[in-house]
Amino acid sequence: MRLSLAAASLLALSLAACAGSNASGEGAQTATTKASLEVAPIEELKAIPQDLDADVKALTKPVDEVQSILDDLQALPKKYKLTKAQLMGMAKASFDNGKVEMSLDGSAKLADEAKAEIEGVLKRLVAVVADLKATPDKVAALTKKAVAVTARVPVLATKVTASATATVSNPFAGAESKAKAQAEIDSVQKIQADVSKSVSDVQAKVTGIPEMATKALAKITATITTG
Repeated sequence: MRLSLAAASLLALSLAACAGSNASGEGAQTATTKASLEVAPIEELKAIPQDLDADVKALTKPVDEVQSILDDLQALPKKYKLTKAQLMGMAKASFDNGKVEMSLDGSAKLADEAKAEIEGVLKRLVAVVADLKATPDKVAALTKKAVAVTARVPVLATKVTASATATVSNPFAGAESKAKAQAEIDSVQKIQADVSKSVSDVQAKVTGIPEMATKALAKITATITTG
């Protein structure tokens, strides 16, 4: 059966479209994903304080966890009928080697339940020690990030103002869009000032965190050495 010219053309276009879809599907998906991840300048500006605050909390979290870990370490010998020397020996070996060490001196044996709990505490210890030792580098990275954010704040504020002004001036924009744009114009200066203050506060806070980490490491060392 012979196809008409129109039918043949339609078939050819359909096949080409399918081939193109298969060949570029990954690229199209990437483009769609990228578009969905784009954030409006006003929202990016507002999110800066929360983002930086989360970074600071991540830096101080290991310091905050130290006492809880030490309390658990000191409670384990009595709970499982071990000597402090046996438990702290494992803790010190784990501290020094950067991995959990469950070896026991002498003929002491541990039940599975005891092994699981002791191993869990030692894992927490190793993780916290690694985080504390990495604190200076993490602080340096956050300080660098704060500097970059400081430079970005006025850029974002300018984008917000320019976009909102264009919307307000657009005769075809709806009343709701214009009202939203005007609200952004009215608030952007205060938002910019608040964000800039937040960045300055973070820069001030991080300067003392390395010393906090050093003291936390010293506290761990003293506890696992003296029991």
